[in-house]
Amino acid sequence: MSGGYLIVGTAGHVDHGKTMLTQALTGVDTDRLPEERRRGMTIVPGFVPLDLKSGRRLGLVDVPGHARFVKNMLAGAAGIDLALLVIAADEGIMPQTEEHLTILHLLGIRRGVAAITKCDLAEPDWLALVREEVSALLAPTALREIPIVEVSARTGYHIEALKDLLDREAAAVPPRSPAGLCRMPVDRAFSRAGFGPVVTGTLWAGQIAAEDRLELTPSGAAFRVRGIQVHGEDVSAARAGQRTALNLAGPGAETAKPGDWLAAPGLLREICRLDAALTLLPAAPALGRGARVRLFHGAREVLGRVRLLDRAELAPGGRCLCQLELERPLAPLPGDRLILRSCSPVATIGGAAVLDLSPPRYRAGAPDTMEVLTRKAGRGLREALLDTLERAGAPLTLPALARAAQRAPEETEADLELLLKEHRAVRLAEDGTYCTAAQADRWRGRALALLAEWVGRYPLRPGMPAAALRQRVEEALTARQFAALLERWTAEGAVERRPGGVIAPAGFRPAPDGRQRAELDALAALFAGTPFAPPAWPEAAARLGLDPAQAEEYRLWLLARGELVRAGELFFSAAAPAEAEGVLRTRFSGPFTLAQARDALHTTRRYALALLEYLDARRRTLREEETRRFLPDKPEKA
Repeated sequence: MSGGYLIVGTAGHVDHGKTMLTQALTGVDTDRLPEERRRGMTIVPGFVPLDLKSGRRLGLVDVPGHARFVKNMLAGAAGIDLALLVIAADEGIMPQTEEHLTILHLLGIRRGVAAITKCDLAEPDWLALVREEVSALLAPTALREIPIVEVSARTGYHIEALKDLLDREAAAVPPRSPAGLCRMPVDRAFSRAGFGPVVTGTLWAGQIAAEDRLELTPSGAAFRVRGIQVHGEDVSAARAGQRTALNLAGPGAETAKPGDWLAAPGLLREICRLDAALTLLPAAPALGRGARVRLFHGAREVLGRVRLLDRAELAPGGRCLCQLELERPLAPLPGDRLILRSCSPVATIGGAAVLDLSPPRYRAGAPDTMEVLTRKAGRGLREALLDTLERAGAPLTLPALARAAQRAPEETEADLELLLKEHRAVRLAEDGTYCTAAQADRWRGRALALLAEWVGRYPLRPGMPAAALRQRVEEALTARQFAALLERWTAEGAVERRPGGVIAPAGFRPAPDGRQRAELDALAALFAGTPFAPPAWPEAAARLGLDPAQAEEYRLWLLARGELVRAGELFFSAAAPAEAEGVLRTRFSGPFTLAQARDALHTTRRYALALLEYLDARRRTLREEETRRFLPDKPEKA
């Protein structure tokens, strides 16, 4: 059979003939439980293949119709692509007809067929009336354009025509892509003798092959896929859109239960807060701020509260952007749809589309809250990827970004390439990480502001140390990432990299003003006036009335320009070491002691020792135990 990999799900009131119609279409009675046979009522969804003339094989889900089993109906309907709405000709539209249709509408199902069953039990005029009612019922829903056909499962009337219509409708639905990461909601779990734990569900995305490793949510346990069946047939792999049974191997596999998810490792994360676009049904009561509701996703039900952020109440038929606070976690992905039911009396009241899985808790009425939510509601997958990068705070590698965005690496890479071409993302070639263009611009702006502040405070320094700049721009940036950004900003002409690992604004050149130059000259004169017994630096600064910060600036400037030299903890005029060498060479032709040098220079032992160690370090003198001697000058190169 050719693979359309689509699921068609029945919907409709109890006793309207869904199971009998399923049997007429497939030859299989899906009511297999003893209680279902005893009561003549479907309790849990039944799944069978439906082979069509085109060679397409659909999965057919027969769901319960009784109001008490809407939860089971939701579990079966969650993964369907096509609807088979069933209305009995002898009864017409009933309460569960309306509720099931509402659920299909809220799930976004747009294709299918409406089948008026038991048409052999109704007169033509009555059938025409029922058909008109069905058209009117469909009109305000997403299924308004589906065809309507009259059938009889008992006599076989129009069963082939129904199959043809389903075939035609299926051809118009894009099959689910097997690309990307797999995920499957578990709707049944049991143990089979000789095989062990088995789980079933509709594969929502990706594909699963034998020996794949999957992760169970919420437990986090990892299992190996020992075997796969699709509609009872052994296969090597299952693809998105197929009803799938998985034989699992691994410790704890028997703990899997309905409502759990099996997915590619790392794909799903449980959350208790999400942003959503909520739709309230026209027949539902008004929804107040903080209203408690039942939420259905996949095969799971949880309780939660609706946080209305821009209003006190949502009117019947209204739509809004809001937050949902969950009492127990769910594991959806952005774009998934949730069904909302009231707590008491229990009834379907609306639906919600998931916008964001990790939002902050907004303050109701805050001016920018709705602006943020509106942007999320209008974004596509690439915009969501940008948001993921933004929230990370620091550049991410491709695998890390794919995990954070809960998407397949190949899909993430494809969207990243487009974002790079659109200049909305930036690749840092130094370490293969990515950030948004907006992040890079913010970091650039912050760096330039910090550099401007720095040179304003320290106008005599060549620039700001790169390490200090990185810490203040964004502490989460690694040294390699920041180096890549500096390279970009340098190429753009925004900054300059200076010797000594310092960064300056482009075009900045340290230079003292008139007052500063006069004070610098006065400082230099103090040290030159007593070259072999200069003042301590704090004393010299105090003589000119300099504060500590200003004194430090002047010290660094004089050292950088060679107007002062440092010898140990002391500072001398630039000429002092050479002058001291001249005096000592004149006095001593051979070895001399520290005490002799002190006396010759008319200074203290401390200053003499600092000057001699300075000359030692520059190979002008050589210490030999308690004496020193001068080393010969190196001949100049020709």
